[in-house]
Amino acid sequence: YVDPIVKDGKKIAQMQKTEIEKLTNVWLASIVIYVVGDAPTIASVKRFIVATWSNVGTPNLFLHDEGYFLVQFDSIADRDLILSGGPYTFFSKPVIVKPWATNFNFYEKVLRVIPLWVKLPYLPLNGWSSQYLSRIGSLLGVPICADDCTTRQQRISFARLLVEMDVADTLPDHVWIEDTNGREFKQPVLYDWKPAYCQKCKMPGHNCDVVLNRKSVTQKKDAMVKKIWVPKRQQ
Repeated sequence: YVDPIVKDGKKIAQMQKTEIEKLTNVWLASIVIYVVGDAPTIASVKRFIVATWSNVGTPNLFLHDEGYFLVQFDSIADRDLILSGGPYTFFSKPVIVKPWATNFNFYEKVLRVIPLWVKLPYLPLNGWSSQYLSRIGSLLGVPICADDCTTRQQRISFARLLVEMDVADTLPDHVWIEDTNGREFKQPVLYDWKPAYCQKCKMPGHNCDVVLNRKSVTQKKDAMVKKIWVPKRQQ
């Protein structure tokens, strides 16, 4: 039995920093994955991990009742290797992949703030440093990393960044950059995947208004179909 503390007449169970930090370290090498528009079984996700993430050790997999999976890797390095890959799909359905955090909230962190791969075509090659790319990514959201081809400059057509973005907002198709001479230029932004976001049910991957409109059109077409009575022929 542990005595609670009392504040403003309320009994409160107070967390201890050392205890929380110990368990936080257990889960730091984890990611959260969510398949948009599908509810896969844990067995099917295990097969997906074996086939897609064979470059890391076999992780532990947990299914939450809210529909997302927690993948626990052996190390932070394995976790980061998976995060820097992608984008991933599960039977053609987009897979949201996010690092686990202590303040994780499924509806706020997964269904709204999503890591998206963005391309920056025509970006001058002398502006491909990590600091410069981070400044550009920060105009869009929270930059996570650049892909390997960008970091090594093995592909010069475009730089590619992974950025956490709020998909409830309009995703910009350009940002403004100022060079060292004070000249401003418009930098196009392209997306590997640009998810729809439903403001009604707060879910990515679809739009309730579009679904309702389709149903309405179908119902109108059905209503326009007239049934004509034809007398049965006598044998």
